[in-house]
Amino acid sequence: MSTLEAYNKAFKNGLELEDDVVLEDMKLGESTEWDSIGHMTLIAEIEDAFDVYIDSDEMTEFHSYQSGIALLQRLGVDIQS
Repeated sequence: MSTLEAYNKAFKNGLELEDDVVLEDMKLGESTEWDSIGHMTLIAEIEDAFDVYIDSDEMTEFHSYQSGIALLQRLGVDIQS
């Protein structure tokens, strides 16, 4: 599984999303799944999937699918398909 596939899987599992959801369009607070509780669950899924720690400052920077990829890259994860 590629790192991008692992990211997508963590996103779907963390937010309990259906397979037909367009992940690239996801933004915090713009769907019922990605609320404050969903955000914490998603962060835990991503931390587990990539063996990283996301601190409170980084949590606030993570507000969209794309910003999550950028955050992981800053944490040393090479996101590739």
